[in-house]
Amino acid sequence: MKAATIETLEQHYQDLYSKWIRDLDETTDKLNISYYQNTHVKNELFESIYKSLQQENEDFIREFNDLYKKIVENNEALEFISAGYQSFRRAALEILLKDELTKEEVLGFYMEIDHWFDPVFNKMISMCTDTWEETFNMQRQTLVELSAPVIQLYDHISVMPLVGNIDEERISRIKENLLEGVTKYHSSIVFMDITGVPVLDTFAAQGIIESTKAAGLLGAECILVGVRPEIAQTLINLGIDLKELRTFSSLNNGLIFAQNQMNH
Repeated sequence: MKAATIETLEQHYQDLYSKWIRDLDETTDKLNISYYQNTHVKNELFESIYKSLQQENEDFIREFNDLYKKIVENNEALEFISAGYQSFRRAALEILLKDELTKEEVLGFYMEIDHWFDPVFNKMISMCTDTWEETFNMQRQTLVELSAPVIQLYDHISVMPLVGNIDEERISRIKENLLEGVTKYHSSIVFMDITGVPVLDTFAAQGIIESTKAAGLLGAECILVGVRPEIAQTLINLGIDLKELRTFSSLNNGLIFAQNQMNH
């Protein structure tokens, strides 16, 4: 992450921590995770996430592993850690985007946080599942809910990052979160970012198309971004009709298009 961004977060450290605590408490209250009302546990998790902003990958892995071992025996560990990372992402974006910024600066901050967050979050999930696969499966529904948020980029433009395989259970949650996000943020354009989706089969592709149509009934255009060549070829081979769905290879390209649309 850029030094200037880290410096901004350091200058607002207390505010960042307060926003993180508030967001995390709201999330854990909904999940009924009473064990983690322990302030010491929260502080350790916050410091682990905060330090990962500028740590090398090896340092993060070693220190996170130490923290994980302290709380892995509790069955709520994975959903709590996952919620902590998601809350930190939202709190950091709120700090960085609260001042008057140009659209380019907003995009820059979003992409910077995204480039930091995804590798760290994915590594954290991988480490947890390697040693806790059975518990991970039990908590899968919670992880799914936290893995498909709608994030507002700026007025009327939002993004829904999708990570992992998409099955029937996930499609239902994705559609629900998408419609809630469109309503909450009054979105005219929503990017569905499938960069983190390894495979799109017929069921997943059709489910995404149905979700975009449902969002269209609320007045939002859904744009599919992160379409890799192998995904595109798979969709063609499956005979999936994407004529009604606009696609781009990257979120950046999609945002350039959206900005032009909103300016005209």
